[in-house]
Amino acid sequence: MSVTKSVVDPMLSFVTKVTAVKVALSSGAQNQKLESAMGKPLKDQAFATPDKVAEIVQKVNAAMQNELPRVMEKMKLYLQNPSTRTILFKPIK
Repeated sequence: MSVTKSVVDPMLSFVTKVTAVKVALSSGAQNQKLESAMGKPLKDQAFATPDKVAEIVQKVNAAMQNELPRVMEKMKLYLQNPSTRTILFKPIK
């Protein structure tokens, strides 16, 4: 869980913000109060611009390329059996 979180953390933050906007919009639609920044549609949010989303995806890809091989090397130090490493690494993938 720790490895997965460290690799996909930028994406988790983005998903949390998207969820907050969706909740604000659904509750705002019911209450007819859309004055706050969270009341703007997702496409109008500063964190959801195409450039920002591309940056998040790039960060996650870079983290996967950098972190996952290091994790596998560390696993080799402690786990001699390749099938055990594969089983433990599968949830991370």
